[in-house]
Amino acid sequence: RRDCRRRRRDLHDVERRDAELAIAAAISRKLHGVAAIGAYLATDGEVDLLGVIAVCRQREIALAVPRVAGRHMTFAPLAAEAPTIRNRFGIDEPEAAVPDWPLATLSFVLAPVVAFDDGGNRLGRGGGFYDRCFAAADAPPLVGVAFECQRVPSLPAKSHDVALTAVVTEAGWQDFGA
Repeated sequence: RRDCRRRRRDLHDVERRDAELAIAAAISRKLHGVAAIGAYLATDGEVDLLGVIAVCRQREIALAVPRVAGRHMTFAPLAAEAPTIRNRFGIDEPEAAVPDWPLATLSFVLAPVVAFDDGGNRLGRGGGFYDRCFAAADAPPLVGVAFECQRVPSLPAKSHDVALTAVVTEAGWQDFGA
């Protein structure tokens, strides 16, 4: 986990910018006919989704981002004019007064990953927030967002781990089975 986090943080500025532009373009191609998606506000060297957020706002696609309360994660609308607060993990999120967004109404959710493999297994920060949130049967597709340097040969998967439906990197959008 530490090595993969270091690799994404150590990307050179030009390399990072070019990769993020390619990732935003790949995601933008999947937004046709979409009313709402889940995204995240990047931290710790994660792929920055500001370009995707801008495209969504331009196309009037609603955005929801994670909000953490205790051991649980929900999604809340990310409005352009609404302030965010920094949570205990140093991640910006909508204020508590903003009502939750029903997860099942999102077309897909973009999630940061620390590492991923070609089987759709993901390694997150280790808190299990996405696994708990996406354990419900009506959860939308979970799409990992990462740099190619975060791809690993294989990751161990436990019964409670929620696999990715797809991953998007600077190499493009890759779907994982059914």
